[in-house]
Amino acid sequence: MKTALLHRGPFQLRNIGFAEFNGVSIDTRTLQKGDVFCALQGSRFDGHHFVDVAFKSGASAAIVNREYAAKAAGDEALIIVDDTLKGLQDLARLYMQSLRIPAFALTGSAGKTSTRRLLSHVLRASRKIAETPGNFNNHIGLPLSILRIRGDEDLIVLEMGTAHLGEIRDLCGIATPDYGLITSIGHAHIGGFGSIETVQKAKFELFDSIRKGGTLFINQNDARIRSYPDSVRHKRIRYGIDCFAHFSARLLSVDDDACYTIKIEDRPIRLKTPGPGAAQNAVAVYAVCRTLGLAEKSIIELMESFRPEPGRGRMEIWKDIKLIDDSYNANPLSVRNALSTMKRIRSSGRKMLVFADMLEMGAESQRSHKAVAEQALDAGIRHLFCYGKESFHTTVRAMELQMPYVKHFEDKHELAESLISISRPGDVILFKASRGMAVEEIIQIIKGL
Repeated sequence: MKTALLHRGPFQLRNIGFAEFNGVSIDTRTLQKGDVFCALQGSRFDGHHFVDVAFKSGASAAIVNREYAAKAAGDEALIIVDDTLKGLQDLARLYMQSLRIPAFALTGSAGKTSTRRLLSHVLRASRKIAETPGNFNNHIGLPLSILRIRGDEDLIVLEMGTAHLGEIRDLCGIATPDYGLITSIGHAHIGGFGSIETVQKAKFELFDSIRKGGTLFINQNDARIRSYPDSVRHKRIRYGIDCFAHFSARLLSVDDDACYTIKIEDRPIRLKTPGPGAAQNAVAVYAVCRTLGLAEKSIIELMESFRPEPGRGRMEIWKDIKLIDDSYNANPLSVRNALSTMKRIRSSGRKMLVFADMLEMGAESQRSHKAVAEQALDAGIRHLFCYGKESFHTTVRAMELQMPYVKHFEDKHELAESLISISRPGDVILFKASRGMAVEEIIQIIKGL
């Protein structure tokens, strides 16, 4: 990336030439030689304290505020701004404008990361793409993702998350996407929104922000997404399962591991990711790839070869016990989807659930956690292991429902030991929780016992 780009933005430059830099880093521990270091400020840290470390680690320049610049050494290469976060976002916006590469943006209460990964898996076979790495989908992660783009890609795939109204609008203001998809609208991060109507409004910010003449992908199976107003500004591609749409799939069969075979455009697709949510994601990806001009045969072969990442519903056999690692995230919609998958799994053993808190639920937390117990019982769960403050409500409700085995734990090792002492070959164990609960640690403890 040419530093000449900086001369187009609201930056004051000091000792900056016309060289190139690789990307932008906010962490000196992972900073690569040639990166620009951005000194972000938070409630518990100030990146300006690490500017000297960044330069010693090979940073080519640093984005700093005016207070730091006033005291800085005269030979430091500085990009001076009023606010370093805004400076980071401004730089990413300018870079996106200079790239002129089509951008595809997606969001959703559940399924957005799994859909992005499947989409990238299919597209990467025939096109050069850049995509959001990991969970870099917020007001910091998205600009950092953009500033790592090389510039010779055919398409940019950007995931956008939100916990408050206005966030997706601001992210789209940086990226200005040409294509937009909302996977689902549910009670994720409801604590930051207050109502499902506000969640819907927040997700619709993505559709509102798609470039004029761009394309919206509409999930016909989600009534809230389907209600997005028609507009001559955008082309609409509708997709779904057993519905009237441009791309409509039928569910042909489901195997013992709850993996579906779907049929779309008279062609069967055998998925390796379990659950009805995976089938919904697959139809979305198929609709996008066909719209982008990919051949049916190629799309199907690549979709059938895809397996989910750890934490995203990946199933493995350990000592003849099926472990389903769906620990990366949890909200009422994704938990309901995961339990729907468990209901469809056929096994000679028992079905168990290791469940920890759904975070950021606000006033909805107690009710939502109680509902999990009811859904688990309906899914055939008879052994429930809970961890975390909010999941205590799940424990209480499960006891009220007289689930055969229910226990709440305050220690992950104790939970793991209890789980191992009870489980036997043929059992199926689902691990589900919000990312902040780090439930994947329990899986690692189990394997080490």
